[in-house]
Amino acid sequence: MKTKSRIVIAAIVALAAVGAVSQAQARGPRGDGPWDMMGGPGGHCSERAKPLTETQVKDIVEGMIAWRGDDATVGAIKTVDGGKITAEIVGSDGKVARTLAFDAKTGRPIRPAKPPAE
Repeated sequence: MKTKSRIVIAAIVALAAVGAVSQAQARGPRGDGPWDMMGGPGGHCSERAKPLTETQVKDIVEGMIAWRGDDATVGAIKTVDGGKITAEIVGSDGKVARTLAFDAKTGRPIRPAKPPAE
């Protein structure tokens, strides 16, 4: 084999190795990828090692308010039955504008139930 052929073959092998390593890293340790939010088979969200605390929920909601640039503040935060933590968002007028709920086990927000269609 000539030197030029050896260089071309070495370059192809190196590119293939880099591609294989980068795909393995993108899949993550469980093979599901770093952006997989569903956490496992069947689309169920995986539980956190430690459940969310009220302080963490307050930090999350304060971050959401800062992201939006609102004049709102965080009101009462309560842990309710079933591992759910609720947080009130208080408007500049002092009234509760919205209540958010989070699942402490998974860390995901709980969407409010839609009102029935009339």
